[in-house]
Amino acid sequence: MLLTALKVKLAAMVAVAGIDTAEMSNVSPALESVLTQLAADQKSASEQPGKGPDVNASFNAALAKVKELAQNGDKDAQYALGHWGVLSNSNVNEIIELFRKAAAQGQTLAKVELAQVLLQAFPQDQERVLEAVKLIQEAEAAGNKVARRLLANLHIAGVGGVEKSVDKAKALLEKGSAEGDGESTLGLSQLYAAGVPGLPKDEQKSLDYLIEATKQKNAVAMSTYAARLFDGDPAVEGSKQLVKKDPATALKMFEDAAATGFAAANRLLGAIYENGLGGQTKDLKKAVEYYTKAANANDAQALFRLGNYFESGLNEGEGDKAVSVVQQNAKSALDLYRLAAQNGSAEAFYNVGVYYETGTVVDKDPAKAFTFHLRAANSGLAQAQHRLAGLYQNGTGVAQDVVAAMGWYQRAAAQNFAASQVALGQMYEIGAGGAANPAAAAQEYTNAAEQGAPLAMVRLASLYERGLGTAKNEPDLARALAYAKLAADASGNAEVAVKYRDELQAKMTAAQIAEATKIYDSKKASAPAASATPAAPAKPATPAKKK
Repeated sequence: MLLTALKVKLAAMVAVAGIDTAEMSNVSPALESVLTQLAADQKSASEQPGKGPDVNASFNAALAKVKELAQNGDKDAQYALGHWGVLSNSNVNEIIELFRKAAAQGQTLAKVELAQVLLQAFPQDQERVLEAVKLIQEAEAAGNKVARRLLANLHIAGVGGVEKSVDKAKALLEKGSAEGDGESTLGLSQLYAAGVPGLPKDEQKSLDYLIEATKQKNAVAMSTYAARLFDGDPAVEGSKQLVKKDPATALKMFEDAAATGFAAANRLLGAIYENGLGGQTKDLKKAVEYYTKAANANDAQALFRLGNYFESGLNEGEGDKAVSVVQQNAKSALDLYRLAAQNGSAEAFYNVGVYYETGTVVDKDPAKAFTFHLRAANSGLAQAQHRLAGLYQNGTGVAQDVVAAMGWYQRAAAQNFAASQVALGQMYEIGAGGAANPAAAAQEYTNAAEQGAPLAMVRLASLYERGLGTAKNEPDLARALAYAKLAADASGNAEVAVKYRDELQAKMTAAQIAEATKIYDSKKASAPAASATPAAPAKPATPAKKK
């Protein structure tokens, strides 16, 4: 069963196989031969795209040979099968069995990874937790650096019968750091940055260890320090600015981290060249190259960004000098959004939902759209919560449920999502799901109007005209006209807003109009930029801004 499961993601498995014979002792010649051939095929395929060996076929052949070796008792082959099984999310019991067989023969890497599987899959099973702790201790005694860091974490948390001791955790990390383990050095930096009982916060020591970890070529440390160098530490009165702004050094460090294959560094370089940050010339071609490298490592944000590019197309330059960097391709965009969703991007779940909702590239499928929007909404994405509310309200892809619709509008409105504030105001105004509540409607319209939403201004003007939700429950034509004028401005003099403004003004006295002008002038002075936020987006999400 494990062999079958491993075939699901063959291309990805070869790229992230993670088997390094240098970390094993006394590897059998048969296994080393299989892995060497697989590595050679992978290299040849990357150097000769479309002409080199079939990577999937090579991996299938290697997998079959490794399985045969594992069945014959080769401890390293058993470990390799278990390791690949973890990467492909195969049956956890089969993975445990393989690791146990290898660990029983003294395979240190199998001990470490079996311990991690047991701790992650069975955190409440005391017997398995104790087994994991024993395996970690054995592997650490054998000099395994991952086990050393795991044991340090156990000492910090004090779990699995391990003594809670910051001193012992620090000593383990210091031992690893002295042996050149950048992960241990980074751990020390993080300990001093956070400060824990028994180890006071020390920003200077944290920085010193961070810099040391960069010298040990730890990619996370390089990216972390580069990010601080890029902008410099914030200047705080009374405190020393530990890291001065140095974009040139930061860029070099990002590139060094990216060269290790670290996805986040490649993504950040993509953002730098996309936006021309740190004194770099804007270069969209370079941006796409870096985003692609990050996407190849399954970075959700990079996958999503590339999806944005394929959705809209990407040109560099303007007019006759414009050069296409990415050709518009909705199908490729959807494929990238799906991959980003698989890697946890809420925005990607939302976009895939919109594709199914609108029938873009795929057949319309309201039920699938609902499922994707629900995933995104549960992740806290306001625009997905708004869209999901609309589906409930209209009974699209799900049974109509006004109460559920209102609940999702409320969640999005609480995040200051203007379209949901307008929709929620309308539900309060008409009494959907209960009695009408003009005061609550007015508050939601006001919140949206303050963000520049024209429809909210029109609805608010209508409430004031009718005397609903006002302090005295009496018409306030002056305030109504002020909001009607603001709506006309914010909508770019949309016909409906202008007509309403003019009809309202026609039935008012000169004194009322003068009062309206005062209110309008005061609100206009503090109004946000004009916005035409629709009640529901008509296309996939606006590309997320890179941080």
